[in-house]
Amino acid sequence: MTITCQGGLSNFGCQAVSDALRRMPWKRKTSCYTAVVELVVEILIRLDDLADLARAASACRALRRLITSRAFLRRVHALHPRPLLGLLHLEHHGSRCRFLPAEPPHPSAATAAAVARAFDSDSDSDSSFSFLPGRSGDWRLRDVRHGLAVLSTRHAVTDDGCFSFPDVVVCNPLRRRYARIPPISDDLAAPIRSLGVGVEDFDYLVAPAGREGLSFRVICRPQLPMGCDVTVFVFSSSAVIWRAATLHACAATAQLVSPQYAHGYAYWRLIRSATRLLLLDTRDMDFFFVDFEQRSVPWQAIGEAGEVGRLAMFNIAHANHTVELLSGAIRGSADEHWRHDKTIPLLPGYKWRILKLAEGYLLLQGRILGDGTSQFTPGDQLQYFTLDINTFKLERLCASTPQGINASLHRYRFQRLAMRDGSLGMKEVAVSAAIAAAGGSMGGVEEEIWELFVG
Repeated sequence: MTITCQGGLSNFGCQAVSDALRRMPWKRKTSCYTAVVELVVEILIRLDDLADLARAASACRALRRLITSRAFLRRVHALHPRPLLGLLHLEHHGSRCRFLPAEPPHPSAATAAAVARAFDSDSDSDSSFSFLPGRSGDWRLRDVRHGLAVLSTRHAVTDDGCFSFPDVVVCNPLRRRYARIPPISDDLAAPIRSLGVGVEDFDYLVAPAGREGLSFRVICRPQLPMGCDVTVFVFSSSAVIWRAATLHACAATAQLVSPQYAHGYAYWRLIRSATRLLLLDTRDMDFFFVDFEQRSVPWQAIGEAGEVGRLAMFNIAHANHTVELLSGAIRGSADEHWRHDKTIPLLPGYKWRILKLAEGYLLLQGRILGDGTSQFTPGDQLQYFTLDINTFKLERLCASTPQGINASLHRYRFQRLAMRDGSLGMKEVAVSAAIAAAGGSMGGVEEEIWELFVG
């Protein structure tokens, strides 16, 4: 049997389905009832718009139970990726951030506007992370991925000259949920502390783990002086443990920069080798190197490819308003060359540069030409665009005038937080955003319906 569902689902249609379920003369445990429920689920799952599902869930309790069940939400989120809502612009060395919402005609503009109002109107949900434990400003934002943010305190040096690892939390900034990450155990930290050297800083990454996206990993690398071994710690929220991997020092690992995450691998670019990456498999905890072709281009990004098991490299040339896409296997053979996959045209009339590649998007920054200069300077009106690495669709996201041209920016979308030991709150924000995303008023909407949009 083939089921098709075209167009939206009206409130009248929702009520009709609800009445049919309620008036069925047989008990719920009968095979007939189960068959009808399964048929309704198959109809609902084929709706094109999440807003239709939100309306259906608000129309009656029978549909609400089906739509907000964990099994149904898993299927929905496999078909509908969580929306990209905007950018987080870091300020004051990461102790504060400003939310830049997606602007019309972007498809997420209505939901993003509701999120922006939440940041602006509620002092407890502001971007200084005041809902986290400790004093306001103690926390430094280190990484954002799939709506989860990892923050750390600033590390300190004890009286005997040793350093202490920072405190770490993972949070959902909008929903004000956070999870304290347990400290790295003494036996894992002992080899680092025994070196008797200072730590300049720490690299931190957060990444989802597991098929349902309910668990996550935190990657931590102490930035040690040249000549020290490379040690990376990985925390798993599902196992609630830290693990460690160490790579003996060599000339190539003297300086590691630009930490990123893709397909279960953390990786760093090597200052002393312009054509190599150091990767860590966060599941097997083993290090290895990947070589890529040298390209003489001013703007380049290497990261997650649309095809699992491959890395993508995006290049922008000086003269061409195009992006060149190459890809290479993460675990490929030494003599395997990176393949040229596509050349994507960009809009004319802009000076382009690449900012970041992550979460299925290439983030681009464009400056409108026409005032006699083609250089990026502080105070410029800048346009931010996203390029979908699967569909190659270029969309304008928002505009901004940052204080400096090297502002650190992160995409922002939602993600559930599996470890919940923080405060909850923000129900009214979730409701307003759900209503905005649905494009109207929906009586009786509660927070769990927001799971349709945020996962």
